[in-house]
Amino acid sequence: MSYLGFPRLNFAGTFQADVATANNLPPYFDNDLFEPRFQWRMALPDPNGLWNPRGSGALRLTDVRVTSVCAPDGRILAESAEDPVVGGWIADDDRRPNGKFVDLDPQNQMVSEIYGMRLRILDAKGREQLRGDFAPAAMEDVWIRATLPSGRGDPSATYQSVLTGVRWAKDLSSPLLRTMRALTHGDTLSMKLNLDGVEDGVERWLDSLTFGRVVGAVGPFAPGEPRHLVAGRRLRKADESGPLHHAPCRVDEETRTVFVDLGNSIRATSRGGPLETVGPLRLVALDGTGARHDLGRLEGIDAHFYERLAGIATVRLTAAQAASVRERRLAVVDASRDVPAVVLAENEDATFVRADGGVFRIYPQAPHDSAETVIHATRFGRPAARLRISLDTASLPAALRAPDTVTTGPDGRARVTLTGTDPGNPRRVIDGIVADIGYGVAGGPGGPEGRLSVRLFSRHDTPERPTWVRDVWPVLQQYANLYPAMHDVFDLGHPGHVLRHAVYVKKSLLAPLESPHHMPVTRDLSPGKRDTIVKWLDTEPAPPIMEIDSVDDLRSALQQALLVEHATIPPYLAALLSVKSGHNTEIVDIIRGVVLEEMQHMAQVGNLLNAVGGTPRIGRPGLVPTYPGRLPGPVLPDLKVRLRRLSLEQVENVFMAIELPERPMVGGKPFKGSVIGPDDIEVGRAGEVLAADDRAVRALEDWFEAAEYAPQTIGWFYNEIARAVIRLDRGGRLFTGDPARQVSWPGAPGVLFRVEDRRSALLAIHQIIEQGEGSPHDLDGDGAPDPGALGHYYRFQEIVEGRRLIRNADGAWVFEGKPVPFDPEGVHPTADDPDTYSLPAGSVARRDSEQCDESYTRALTSLNRVFNGHPEEMDDAVGLMYQMQVQAKKLLGIAVPGGGGTVVGASFQSPGVHF
Repeated sequence: MSYLGFPRLNFAGTFQADVATANNLPPYFDNDLFEPRFQWRMALPDPNGLWNPRGSGALRLTDVRVTSVCAPDGRILAESAEDPVVGGWIADDDRRPNGKFVDLDPQNQMVSEIYGMRLRILDAKGREQLRGDFAPAAMEDVWIRATLPSGRGDPSATYQSVLTGVRWAKDLSSPLLRTMRALTHGDTLSMKLNLDGVEDGVERWLDSLTFGRVVGAVGPFAPGEPRHLVAGRRLRKADESGPLHHAPCRVDEETRTVFVDLGNSIRATSRGGPLETVGPLRLVALDGTGARHDLGRLEGIDAHFYERLAGIATVRLTAAQAASVRERRLAVVDASRDVPAVVLAENEDATFVRADGGVFRIYPQAPHDSAETVIHATRFGRPAARLRISLDTASLPAALRAPDTVTTGPDGRARVTLTGTDPGNPRRVIDGIVADIGYGVAGGPGGPEGRLSVRLFSRHDTPERPTWVRDVWPVLQQYANLYPAMHDVFDLGHPGHVLRHAVYVKKSLLAPLESPHHMPVTRDLSPGKRDTIVKWLDTEPAPPIMEIDSVDDLRSALQQALLVEHATIPPYLAALLSVKSGHNTEIVDIIRGVVLEEMQHMAQVGNLLNAVGGTPRIGRPGLVPTYPGRLPGPVLPDLKVRLRRLSLEQVENVFMAIELPERPMVGGKPFKGSVIGPDDIEVGRAGEVLAADDRAVRALEDWFEAAEYAPQTIGWFYNEIARAVIRLDRGGRLFTGDPARQVSWPGAPGVLFRVEDRRSALLAIHQIIEQGEGSPHDLDGDGAPDPGALGHYYRFQEIVEGRRLIRNADGAWVFEGKPVPFDPEGVHPTADDPDTYSLPAGSVARRDSEQCDESYTRALTSLNRVFNGHPEEMDDAVGLMYQMQVQAKKLLGIAVPGGGGTVVGASFQSPGVHF
């Protein structure tokens, strides 16, 4: 039986392949290198996120009609009056999510699978006849079916599987389906899909983007049949330039009927268009000498047979013919030529070998460390016993094992077991490895008959106590980048969002692979990573955001702190650079002062990281902050940081939000007052601590241990780092870094401490907290106002309030000092969130913006050298920063094409992926 026979239901129509495409490019898997433009649709020559970056992964049957049914005797019924199901629909399930298209791996996208698709068959009046689950299946027989106007090929492919768990309507209106129900085995039906003509919009943007053509058939399923192939014959194209592609073939000896499935064999005149005219085609038998014995014309082929009959042609044989073909090869000839030419034929020994499922995901830990499939072999359409099948294992990676050969049993079947061990992490940002194993008849002619495609995941041991920062965020942020459609529901890179949806996230993670309830990302996870995320979600009393338990954790936290400081500088500079020369001078002075302190903080964190034996990473190939976006690390996840020209709104909503002061709780009360005063320490010109009051330093340690900040604020982050420094240095062995890597900045605002021990490290961290989040309290403890020691928040608030912050006669802090005027006319109309790649390729604006980005990239590269053993090169880095600012100012004279009167601003981009 199977779909390739009688009885059969045929259908045709349109489907949507709403696949996500940003995940098709391996470099995009690197969280550090990911940029916002990778989520934009392609605008050649910029590939961006290719043709459908915001795809949901859904497979939708949008308008698929039953075009005919074939009765058991072969009669074709093409009117609903003959059978009520004709003119009805093949439809998605109306009670659960759509099925999904799923790639095996970005480096093997040619075996995409269908998961979670449940189908319904409705008659012409909309009455449900049945519903069943399409068992997961991989794409097969991919070829180029049409040539597009640009010369690109347009592919076609097939999916063969079974409908399982079929639930029939109590009162079936269709006689054909009643017959099929009686004939089929259990609750299973055989099904074949031919897919082609998917519009990708590369040539031109059409409303039909992501939509394509589906044609197929449903038939009975016999016990013992393979699910993903017809164990019959294989008619192969005569040569690479032949007009037809390979075709499955089956000889029904009982009815003496030959079925030839040409549904994926005939070229189309255009994408999703009519098929090319072929034939007339005739079926012949080839004897041992190669002589042809005519068996008859392939019936049913006309201008509509693809949609009407799913491209399946038939030939009725006489008894003598049926007997003769049992030991003869079959072929199809084109009888329209003067000398009929063979266009399809079985191979020389009339064998066909195919695995019943050939795509596998293996994880190197029981019970996931092996996979099994059955290879079916036939000769003349019957099981080929004792046939030796070879597998090409010569190029297999050492971590993946497969047999070199297997031999079929009496039933023509051979079992193949694949096993995997930990492959390590050779691709770094993409889990595991991929491999293809070709197979075919041992010693047979030509290339492999088929391939087994394997993804072997890297082993991932679940920590005893996973945290968001160390264990979960690196995994989920990758998928937040690659599947931007998820962001419309919730942000996978935001711990609060993930926890708010924890129940659904966990259910998705633990759902069976075939379930439609997986998010686009969760089926792609290895069991080890899945278990880590689940364990984090289950942590009581609450999943931890960050815990610094080791020196490696501390180095990682300091690297994130360095990035936080880096990320604040471009937004402040963007506002500063947008001010016209000679305008808003008070504001310019305030912002410039804050920028210098942020640069000092960045340098200070670099010194801290070097002191504990870390390696600061500034610029590429590490992470470079992008905009609009969140700050790096675990801080302020709800804040979107943007690049905008100077405005009171930008200062209030972004700058003040970044620097929002947090008075920690100490002893159950909000802390007010000083922790350590300037008289308690003595610092040299190079930032070295010459002397410090031991009691004051111990008080500072006690304060860090006692202070409780609101989680995920910048103060909380640095306080956690300070606590880790105290805890990890208890043995006095934390500060192992090379002192020669410490950077000095004699003219820095405040002190750029040379960090050599716990004392200097805590002083440095305390200064960062106070300069950034410092409150307008008496910092030095002398009872007098400290206007010069105001934190960044209050300096920015002076801009918003339009007055300097002073202490009045009553000792209260009030905005009643000198005016801080803001003149909107003194600001260039720079475009919001400038992005070099949003500018037309080849334009002056694009060229000059790219040059500005290049200077920014060089400045970051230079700073990376400064903090990695070349502190003497600081002047070069400063020079490049000035060069970048000169180029940024030049951009202000260039109008944004189509930008409504705005001008180009610096994008502060440093592309890490180049094509």
